[in-house]
Amino acid sequence: MTEVASLEEVPLRDVWKDEAQDFTPWLAAHPEHLSNRLQMDLELEGDEVAVGPFSADVVLRDTRTGHRVVVENLLEATDHDHLGKLITYAAGLDAHWAVLIAKTFRPEHRSALIWLNSISGEDSGFFGIEVHAVRIGDSPPAVQLDVVVAPDDFAREVRAGTKPMTDSRRMYTDWWAEFLPALHEAHPGWSNARVPSSDNWMNFPSGRGGIRYGLSFAYPTGASHYSLMAHVYIRDGASVYPVFEAQRSAIEEACDLELEWEPLGDYRSSRIAVYLDPADPTDRDRWPEYRTWAVETLGELRRVFTVPINALP
Repeated sequence: MTEVASLEEVPLRDVWKDEAQDFTPWLAAHPEHLSNRLQMDLELEGDEVAVGPFSADVVLRDTRTGHRVVVENLLEATDHDHLGKLITYAAGLDAHWAVLIAKTFRPEHRSALIWLNSISGEDSGFFGIEVHAVRIGDSPPAVQLDVVVAPDDFAREVRAGTKPMTDSRRMYTDWWAEFLPALHEAHPGWSNARVPSSDNWMNFPSGRGGIRYGLSFAYPTGASHYSLMAHVYIRDGASVYPVFEAQRSAIEEACDLELEWEPLGDYRSSRIAVYLDPADPTDRDRWPEYRTWAVETLGELRRVFTVPINALP
């Protein structure tokens, strides 16, 4: 008979001695743990981010939607102080999502988050997550995040279903519903996105804050038709884009794609793009062709740019 070991709970402060000095920096350095639990593609925007005279523990951004996520954490049971801070920081930073992480949740604080979710709009809400450290035998401790409060997705979907959806938004929802499974099959573990967008674009994580891989149906200025664009998007182009441009020859030599280098808006943002031209999103008969091209092209961009992205200071 196969022997099966048991999980053992490890005291949180044996892993992280101090909330501010140890736990908050760990959360900021490992957004993938929250990404997996929240089914979002999260990138770090900052830790100890100023909100008036105070500071939010961790601020993340969902690369798929661009929505901001505020995290408040503590290594003990929830209290009024941290719950109040979470609401204050979410309001001050115009966050769509607010996450309270604690060792345990008191019933009154769990009820408060549930109530806040009941009055929140679509694409916004509050999560409550209990953190545990566990190990098997003499193994190093591993983190376990248990979602104890989450927005009521079913109710949100019902409310959203009562609102009219334009033909174009329905078309894009159908497109992403077919594309996402193909992306996950070809590149497992890359993205946590499971819900199809109703927009003409979606973003996917690079592992580096401010840099994303994107796919969109574009109608360039002066063009007479749509194109399908796969790209590396750089939010802070002034500091990062020149670093990539200095490696342009090496990048293009390593790449099997015809790259378009596009500094945008005085380098406030920039992109390096590849186009399938023309690509009419209303031509559903060509969707399999578009899908194959997009999955392969995004994968190639990721292969080529992972090294220069990871080498950034």
